[in-house]
Amino acid sequence: MTVYTTTFELIGEGRVLADRYEQQKRDAAGEQWAFVKEVGGSGYFPSAWNGALQSVLFDGELPEGWRRVGTVKGMTNAVPRASSKAGKALLAKIAALPSKPLPTSLAADLGYRRDSFAIDGRAIYFPTEIRVEHPETRHFLRLPLQAGDGFEPDLQRLKPIAESELMKAVEDHNAEAKRLREMEPSA
Repeated sequence: MTVYTTTFELIGEGRVLADRYEQQKRDAAGEQWAFVKEVGGSGYFPSAWNGALQSVLFDGELPEGWRRVGTVKGMTNAVPRASSKAGKALLAKIAALPSKPLPTSLAADLGYRRDSFAIDGRAIYFPTEIRVEHPETRHFLRLPLQAGDGFEPDLQRLKPIAESELMKAVEDHNAEAKRLREMEPSA
């Protein structure tokens, strides 16, 4: 079956839900980042599947309880060592951290509830979201749809837009962000 992606701008109550979603993302990222700093990390990777903290990046030697799973741009990518007491304690702390919400949760809040994934025989498609801050804050949701899937968007919350309008909003945001960056004094 053919999958087609439709882009919507979130308006009205949809915008309120999008703002709440964005705040949840920022709050979760803040708590995840605080944990990374607490353990001496330089960065981290959230899981693409559930938004939970997946691994931590370290410069130099790994602290007790961690094991290397790879290298990223000269930093050691590590996860807690489940076979050690220190690693088990780290795993418990990670499990207690909030996960970043995924676009599928925002889509569900807006009425997009699928019994199965949108699949076209080659790929599985997921909802995606994009927020631009400049020159004004706008929030977009791209939904994979299939003919006869029964999804009827609430036009009071989801305004269908052309892909070109989304791209223009992204270009405008990038241009304004670049201009603002260039105005900042160099450190």
